Amino acid sequence: MAFAFCPRDGTRLVPTAIDGRDRPACPRCGFADFMHVQIGANAIVERAGAVLLVKLSYGPREGRWTLPGGLMEGDETPAEAAVRETHEETGFAIEVDGLVASYMREAAQRAAGWTPLVVLTYRAHIVGGELRAAPEEVTEAAWFDRDELPPLEELAWPSTIHGLDAWKAFERARA
Repeated sequence: MAFAFCPRDGTRLVPTAIDGRDRPACPRCGFADFMHVQIGANAIVERAGAVLLVKLSYGPREGRWTLPGGLMEGDETPAEAAVRETHEETGFAIEVDGLVASYMREAAQRAAGWTPLVVLTYRAHIVGGELRAAPEEVTEAAWFDRDELPPLEELAWPSTIHGLDAWKAFERARA
């Protein structure tokens, strides 16, 4: 959602041509409101050829499996968000090994009024902690071998499917 008033001085923003688009801008101080994007971060936590998935305990995708992860906070990087969210949801402390996939919400969903969303999926390994599901976020956490992943209809998000496909392709190339 765009600002209606300048967050710096409270002046009503007016459409102003900037970089080939009309953007809400402040005629007094020059503040311009560019597109707002949510950034999500997931972790593909590996152990002995298996990947860790969590089952959501809330929202419209309750009861479906997903990669540990969530939305980035304003004071962290996407990799830090993946580490924090994985710890919150699973009890594991992880280290990120690298970016394996990126995903952007489909145009049809964005047109329906959704905020643009970019999800970054990282490969990671466990450095501490013990497996425990956080009931306010997930009901279960479990390991799945690459050939025994839940069926598509049991996966929560398109970004989960995209991340798992990238992980499987990476694992094939590594073998």
